[in-house]
Amino acid sequence: AGLLVTLWFPRAARLMDWINTERALRDMTTALAVARHGAVLQATRARLTISADTLRIDRLQAGGWEPWWRRPGPASHGVLLQVSNPVVVFGPSGIGWGASNTKIVLSRGSQAETITVSRVGRVKIW
Repeated sequence: AGLLVTLWFPRAARLMDWINTERALRDMTTALAVARHGAVLQATRARLTISADTLRIDRLQAGGWEPWWRRPGPASHGVLLQVSNPVVVFGPSGIGWGASNTKIVLSRGSQAETITVSRVGRVKIW
């Protein structure tokens, strides 16, 4: 039994790294989709602010930016975050507004996932 536990433990750690990184990846891609589609459906700009502890979407209204959607960030899964542009803004057509080219790297242990968001709003997972 001790031998089996010794052999299984490193694999279990890698499995947990993979599971938690995939959860953080799913949360991040969901936030990007909600921001983009929210901007299109409401015919306004939507701003996604990415931080380790929070994913927050604000919508531009007549009085300025108003909070709309908020979820825990990758740190809630024990995943590290590296982001080139922590604020992604989508316009009413779903296209990125301003400097929206963004590279997001989520990592935990030996597992890493990379997401890129192009200027036109396309999300790609590497």
